[in-house]
Amino acid sequence: MRRKIEIGILVLAVVAGVVLVLTTGGGPSEGVRQASELTIRNVTNEVVKYWIKPYDSAERPLYKEIAVGAIDRYPDAGNMVLTFVVGSKTEENTLTSGLPYSFRYDENDEIRIYQGAHGRADAADLAPYVGTPMPVVEKMLAMSGVGPDDVVYDLGCGDGRIVITAAKAYGARGVGVDIDPVRIAESKAAAKKAGVEDRVKFLCEDATKTDISEATVLAIYLLPESNELLRPRFDAQLRPGARVVCHNYDIPSWKDKELDSTTVKDELDNEHTIFLYRR
Repeated sequence: MRRKIEIGILVLAVVAGVVLVLTTGGGPSEGVRQASELTIRNVTNEVVKYWIKPYDSAERPLYKEIAVGAIDRYPDAGNMVLTFVVGSKTEENTLTSGLPYSFRYDENDEIRIYQGAHGRADAADLAPYVGTPMPVVEKMLAMSGVGPDDVVYDLGCGDGRIVITAAKAYGARGVGVDIDPVRIAESKAAAKKAGVEDRVKFLCEDATKTDISEATVLAIYLLPESNELLRPRFDAQLRPGARVVCHNYDIPSWKDKELDSTTVKDELDNEHTIFLYRR
């Protein structure tokens, strides 16, 4: 059973009278999602059937079937209303123009639509961006025993807070990896503000292709299926003794490598789980 995907509520704007434009199935030639393009990716292991139409439109919804791994693209379409069947219920969702979305399984193994990480067809969608609260960051680094001799990698680094904190508080070196250039720009700005530019670097690239062999500590806040997707890379590239610390989601096939797990509360008193492994 999958753990609950923790994604914040989206604030949706109303856009009326929009003409629907559809492209489907994207491949690597499509490149990076355009700013005004809404994308829907299927990361489940089954074909998903849905209906979609422009927001606040009286026109008949368009019926679609999206294959496993495919991406449907709606360029310059505005906000959309997407409907699909979940078990015995029909679920309706409003999708915001210009954002990426993904069909994923929820904690009950039922398909839901969630905001995704990106709309690129040449890279896996590992998880949407959700920042790790600072109390969790601090506990992850403390549990990992980070010190000045460590090199801390963060796959899906977001605003860079984990590697920046590792450098500032523990004197470690750090490498943050994120596929979103906006997040990388934020990370570099934050590193400069924190005065640790000389100890950290940030790479705008696909985390499934990143060389992590230098890492002595690897931090991740990804979904269970993404952790499992990356696990062969951990096995192949991480040196013996390297620590891997996960926020909220474990590495399903690494139970024999688990050293510890604990819970910590954030500033809003929400509880988070941390898993620590040794390669």
